[in-house]
Amino acid sequence: MSLVYWYICNMKNVIEIEDHFPVAREKDLKAAAKRREDYSLVRDLRAKEENEAIARRLLRDKESKAEDKTI
Repeated sequence: MSLVYWYICNMKNVIEIEDHFPVAREKDLKAAAKRREDYSLVRDLRAKEENEAIARRLLRDKESKAEDKTI
């Protein structure tokens, strides 16, 4: 009886582990890498645009302060 119980418990653990952690397939790994690359490109482009906007705003502020001093 104990051997049957041990076998059932081990089989239950194997089934649960495979359900929660499926085997990674090559196409899934490639898709995940592509998603990371796409996200990185979008993030970098957004950061570049935001940095340029900040630089323009700082330049405008600097120019307006210079005009205020001359007036």
